[in-house]
Amino acid sequence: MDTNLYNQIKNQINHLYELTAAGKWDEVEEQLTDDFCIIEADSLPFGGTFNGKNSLQRLYTHVFEFWEDPDLEFHDMTISENNVVCLLTFHATSRHNGERLAMKITEVFHLRGDKICGITPYYFDTAAIAKATGTPLD
Repeated sequence: MDTNLYNQIKNQINHLYELTAAGKWDEVEEQLTDDFCIIEADSLPFGGTFNGKNSLQRLYTHVFEFWEDPDLEFHDMTISENNVVCLLTFHATSRHNGERLAMKITEVFHLRGDKICGITPYYFDTAAIAKATGTPLD
């Protein structure tokens, strides 16, 4: 991959994180394909498949029914022409019991052309998340 494309993709993903954190949902939607899809593990209290350009906003709103005081710590990013893998730690306080969690996450961004067509997050410890949010695993 040439350096220009690498930097373009890296900036695009970083910009999406910035827009999402700022709640600039119209600008977020400009970065996504019409058939955008984000899939959260069913074992999470906010698990499921979310489709469409507004799905990231809907998921974000749902996630923060469980958490407050969020902070995202970036560790690394790996980029190819069709996917970006971000290694993160999501720090947040449970609205259920006040516990502060440091949740290790790998987020895989799926790219099509100059847009993001999907995100697949992988949480390291869904059991700890279920406990902190009062939504035990079945």
